[in-house]
Amino acid sequence: MNLIESSILLFWAVSVCVPPLIKLLSHFNSGKFDCLLTWGKTLKSQEPSLLLVPHRFFTHFYVTGFLFNSLCLMDLFVHFNIISSAITYVEIILETVLNSIGIKTEETFHFSSSQSWLPSMLLQLQLTRRLLESLLIVRHDKSKMHISHLLFALCYYPVVSLSINISTVQVSTPVSILSVLLFVWASLHQYRCHVILAELRAEDPNVYGIPYGDWFEFVSSPHYLAEILIYISIFISSGGGYLLGANCVYQIVNFSLICTPPTHYWYLKKFDNYPSCRKILVPFIY
Repeated sequence: MNLIESSILLFWAVSVCVPPLIKLLSHFNSGKFDCLLTWGKTLKSQEPSLLLVPHRFFTHFYVTGFLFNSLCLMDLFVHFNIISSAITYVEIILETVLNSIGIKTEETFHFSSSQSWLPSMLLQLQLTRRLLESLLIVRHDKSKMHISHLLFALCYYPVVSLSINISTVQVSTPVSILSVLLFVWASLHQYRCHVILAELRAEDPNVYGIPYGDWFEFVSSPHYLAEILIYISIFISSGGGYLLGANCVYQIVNFSLICTPPTHYWYLKKFDNYPSCRKILVPFIY
């Protein structure tokens, strides 16, 4: 395992372990650190602060991911003569940054493989759709988030892109087809859920209501459930690459323990007629 792989694995390990530790610490300190785990409508304090930024800044998250993964795809296409170019853009950018901080990459840095085109394309489709949704569909309110969320988010998709290109292995055609079908199915449901949320606030983005329809009939955060399934599909298409497996662990831990419970209990507290049969994230189970 080279330095790049070790760094990415460390990133996923920290991403998985730190939020539950912060949640535990916050529990014993009267919710003092809740601002590091919640955002948007569930963030308790919306008071002006240098450490709070508008929640709509999450659009930057998708712009960064879209551009970085586009470069990864370009690099992949150059390597395998899908397009012709004299420059492998991503490797030059990455090697320049790493060399500038004293990390030599000549012998240890290995980038894209021919097998990574499918998971890379699926990620690009996800990023493109989410960027367009953020720009054209999502109704952004005045809510805030801690700046740490933005800083993490700006790193997240580049690390996912690198995880794909480093750890992907060859998969059979049936497995590839299965991963694509799961990706399309989950993406359609996530899109529908985002449309439902946007329509609830069509007149005033700061007014919330109870969402109905699609997977909202079963859980409070179906868009997060769809997100998990999307990344599982990308993981399957990568042939079970261990770095993407680490990302799936992060997704499951983050959404099940950190993101979705505050949303579910916020709905229950705000609306007396909120459907009691709805679960937090997994239909009929959790």
